[in-house]
Order: sequence, then structure tokens, then C-alpha cells
Amino acid sequence: MPSRESSMVGNQVLSPAGRLTLVKSVLSALPLHYMQDKCLGGHCLVNWSKCCIPKCSGGLGILNLTLQNQALLIRWLWKLNVKPNSTWSTTILSLYRTRDTNLLSQCSLLSHGFKDIFKFLPFFNASIDLSDDNPALSWRWTNSGVYTSASAYSILADPGGRSPYHRRLWKLKTAPRVKIFLWLLLQDRLLTQQNLLRRNWPANDGCCCCLARPLETADHLFLHCPLASSIWNRVQQHFNLPALSFTEDLPAFWLTNRLTSGAAWDTIWAATNWSIWKERNNRIFNSVAKPLFLILQEIVALAIFWFALA
Repeated sequence: MPSRESSMVGNQVLSPAGRLTLVKSVLSALPLHYMQDKCLGGHCLVNWSKCCIPKCSGGLGILNLTLQNQALLIRWLWKLNVKPNSTWSTTILSLYRTRDTNLLSQCSLLSHGFKDIFKFLPFFNASIDLSDDNPALSWRWTNSGVYTSASAYSILADPGGRSPYHRRLWKLKTAPRVKIFLWLLLQDRLLTQQNLLRRNWPANDGCCCCLARPLETADHLFLHCPLASSIWNRVQQHFNLPALSFTEDLPAFWLTNRLTSGAAWDTIWAATNWSIWKERNNRIFNSVAKPLFLILQEIVALAIFWFALA
């Protein structure tokens, strides 16, 4: 069995996409686990509650154990109403002389465990349909009308808003770590010089790719920097794309140009952003700058490889 120290080292060398896979496939099933990484609040790129939001609303869709527990507790309310002969229902009837959930919620003799269940009665009542024409209880969040914990969780975890780009982002033909990178980029959570300064971490006050050295923001680095502009122009010419519209922010740049460049634009956009970020890091940490034609070759190679992915 590997030691705790070796396990921690293994976690640290995983990419963000690898850590996401680890959390979703293993650690979400372990209640009260510390979620695999020792991470202080100030060092997190995105807070944990944001990561647990469904992908359709801009999160990573990691299981929220608190909400999952609530969905499992609500199941007992469903069983009380639709399975009168179950052991659970007969036990409740013998203890409290009723199975009516509304009456039970007002009972002062309920144990602490039962009180926890009846905290969710308002949500339960708002989620069922019962009419004179159809006296059978129906759960409104499933097509079958039968309660499932998954359907309850999806409603409990839904913050209400919808991300304008989530469907396209997670269906991109690219590596998982690149999707995580793009997710961070679209939320302005990459550690650009601006974001480093916001956290009071050591940072330069300019862009490593510009002679004028303006503050390195995400919009500047990936759109308005002379290096980025040159790269996008070369990309547009190589792939024979329509003239690109350089909007003020990154999500709008992606989605606006997608309307004129077609579905192939998604992969080209991903490969270009990924190559710009790698070039930026290479200049900062290795003090090495690639010629523009080599950066373009890398973008083209990546795009062709990702195009071929099933």
C-alpha cells in the first residue's frame, strides 16, 4: 500500500483535468473526504462551491455531498407516500399513528433523525403533483413521475443561470486538460500578472510579450497583445477563415467568430489559446521565445490532431 506521502506527491503531479477525474470517479463517493488536495483558500483558482455547480451553469459538475445527502433523505418522504406497505412506512405508522407527512412534520415527538428528513418537506410538496383526476402521486422532475435521487439532486444543485458556452466547451475535440484550461480562461481565473497582483503574489507589472509592457490581463494576453494579434492573423490566413472580430472580452470573441467561421473554429480557437499560453509561460520561466512561424506550426499540428479525434 502506498504511503500517505507518496499519495500526496502523486496528487500534486496530476494536471487539473486529472484531478477533476479523480474527484468525480473516486473521492465524491467518500463522505467527509478532504477532496484529495491540500489547498489553502488563497491558493485556489476557483472556489469549491463553483466547482460543484452543474456544467450547464458554468461549474465542473463535481458531486456536492451535502446536496446529495439531502436528495437521499427526501427519498424517505416519497416512500412514506407511495409505499405504504414498506418496512419504513409501517414503522412510522406504528410509532406516530399516521403516515401523513404534513401531520408528521408538526409532531413534537419526532427524533432528531426524522426532523432532519422533514426539513425538506416544503421542497417535496412543491415537487409533487396530485389531482382529483390522477390521485397517484407524481414526481414532476422525471418523465415517469417516479422519484429519483438524481432528479432531486439536479434541482437542488441548479443555481438557475445558464452558461452561454458550456455545451460547446465540454464537447470540444481536445485533451481534457485543455478543456480545464479554457474553462479557467473564460472565467478569468488563469494566473496572469493581473490575477497574481490581485492575490498579492509576486508578479511583474507588464506583459512579457510586449515591448510597451502594459498590464498582462487575460483579454490583453490572448486578444490584444501584438504577439496574440499576429498569431490570430496568421491563423486566420492559414485556415482561410473570415476576418476575425476582435471583441472586448474572450467569451464574446469565441462565440462571435464562431457564427462566421463554422464548427471548425472551436478547435482552432482552442489550439491557438493553448499555444499562446504555453508560449507565454515559456518566455517567463525559460526565457525562451519561439519564432512566430514555429508557434503557427504548433497550432496547426494541434488543430489537425484534434480534428481527427472521434
